[in-house]
Amino acid sequence: MRKLALVLVSVILVAFVSGCVSTGSPGASNVTSGSHTGTTTPVASGPKLYTTEELLEKMKEIEQFTYFENTSLKLTMNLAVGNLTQSENITIIYRKAGYVDLKDREASINITTVTFPGGASVFTRQIVKGNDIYIFASGSWIKLTNATSKLNVSKILNFTWEYNTVSFAMKYLKRKPSNVSYANGTELLYYPITKEDLEAIASAFLGSNTNVSLNVTNGILELRFRNGTFVGGRMAYRIEMTLRTVQPTGTPVEVHEVGHVYDEFVVKDINVKKPVHVPASYRA
Repeated sequence: MRKLALVLVSVILVAFVSGCVSTGSPGASNVTSGSHTGTTTPVASGPKLYTTEELLEKMKEIEQFTYFENTSLKLTMNLAVGNLTQSENITIIYRKAGYVDLKDREASINITTVTFPGGASVFTRQIVKGNDIYIFASGSWIKLTNATSKLNVSKILNFTWEYNTVSFAMKYLKRKPSNVSYANGTELLYYPITKEDLEAIASAFLGSNTNVSLNVTNGILELRFRNGTFVGGRMAYRIEMTLRTVQPTGTPVEVHEVGHVYDEFVVKDINVKKPVHVPASYRA
C-alpha cells in the first residue's frame, strides 16, 4: 500500500511549480507598524527603511534574475483501498535553481524532487522560450502541447509570468503590508495571500487530474529587501488534497492528505543576462 500511496502522491503533485513561506518571522526585531507608504520612515541611528512605493519602483527595473528556492510539503496521508486503510506522514522536498528573463519571456529552471519516506529523488528541467515550453524528464526532452500533454500551455505560460518570484512580489508591494520589521540588515514585509492567489498557486498541483479536489488556506507571504534591493522571501500555507480513483480491479481508492507548504527563496544576479537555449532534440 505504501508504494501505491507514493505513486498517487506523485500523481497529485506532478504539475507543481511554483512558488514563493513561514507563518512567523523568527529573528525579526525593531518591528514598525503603519501603512509603510508615503514618507520614508527612518530608524534612529540605523539604516533607511524604504516605502513600498520606493521598493516597487526599484523592482520595476528588474528585467532578469536568478533564484534559488527550497520548498517542503509536510503531509499526513490517509489512504483507503477498498476496506483497508493506512495512515502515514510524507515529506516532499523541491530544490529549484532558475533563471528568468521577464523582458524576453524566457526561463530555465532545474528542479530536484526528493520524497520521504524512502528518499527517492527525481530531476527535471524546464525551458521556456517565447510561447514554447520544454520539459526534461526520464532522460529526454518533451515539448509541451495542448494535444500531447493534455495541459493548457497558454495557462501555464500565463501562470509563469504572473506568479514568478519577482512578478508575484511586485503584485503585493502595491498593497499595504500587514506588518513591517527589520532584522539583520534586512527589511521584512508581510502580507496575507488572497484566496484568489492561493487558488491559482494550488491549481499547479492539480495538472490535468480532475479527480483531485484541493483547498488551500492561511497563506502568508514575507518579502525581504536589503538596502532597497529585493533579495528573496518566504511563504507558507495550509493544504488539503483528496484524490478518488478506481483500480483496474474495480477497487475504489481514496487518498486524503492534510499538511503545510513552506517555501523560501533567494534572488541573485539581478539584470544579469544569461543564455536560454532550446533543446537540440525533443519529442512533441
